[in-house]
Amino acid sequence: MNSDPFLLPKPWVIAHRGDSGEYPENTMSSFRNAWELKADWIELDIIHSSDGKIVVIHDDTLDRTTDQKGEVKLLPFNMIRKADAGSWKHQRFKGEKVPDLWEVWDYLKSKNIGLNVEIKSGAYEEIPIETPIEQELIDYTKKNSLFYKTLFSSFCWDSLARIRELSVEAKLGILIGEETSSWMEALELGFRLNAFSLNLSAKGLDKETVSKIQKEGFKVLVYTLNTEEELKFGIDLGVDGIFTNYPKRMRSLLT
Repeated sequence: MNSDPFLLPKPWVIAHRGDSGEYPENTMSSFRNAWELKADWIELDIIHSSDGKIVVIHDDTLDRTTDQKGEVKLLPFNMIRKADAGSWKHQRFKGEKVPDLWEVWDYLKSKNIGLNVEIKSGAYEEIPIETPIEQELIDYTKKNSLFYKTLFSSFCWDSLARIRELSVEAKLGILIGEETSSWMEALELGFRLNAFSLNLSAKGLDKETVSKIQKEGFKVLVYTLNTEEELKFGIDLGVDGIFTNYPKRMRSLLT
């Protein structure tokens, strides 16, 4: 029987784009290894292709993480799938594909691990698609009874509001940029949307702020800590979860 990742001991090890320090980010190999390393959560990013497929990729373009170029939202998924998403990291990953969300979710849904789906800016721009991305996410989550192990997050707070309109069950993580939004503004939104967490940068964060947010009833998830020194700092803050490219390193600090 699957356990509830929201009830796991804290701080949670959240594999940022999978085990992305060692594997090509946002690929199946990165997600598989994160699960094998016993990460508590996997975080990934989504955006629409030109034909409305939900593509798992961080950037708006293919340029950085594949051998191809072009804006994801302007390319059909069958062209995106032809790109090599592994060689940029190391030749041993040659042939890795850019996955769609359903491929990843179908792999993870039976695993004892949570999934944080980050909706990127390109996913909610005005493009001619039949079904809004938020509706697709809620439909799949509901159909597969996955609300208990899924967290939706976005820097686009309007997208989170749309998810809440579609579902009272969905758990929301309000992403806060380092400069564009303060945690106080996010806190107000959190109350309005009945959010689960505030996901914010660890830069400039202190124990007092973490405690204030937690006392208001929200979890605090921080990004993205990678070195041993950074991870120890995050653990010492008393946060509920840490996004890291090195889940193995963080796990070793907690055992």
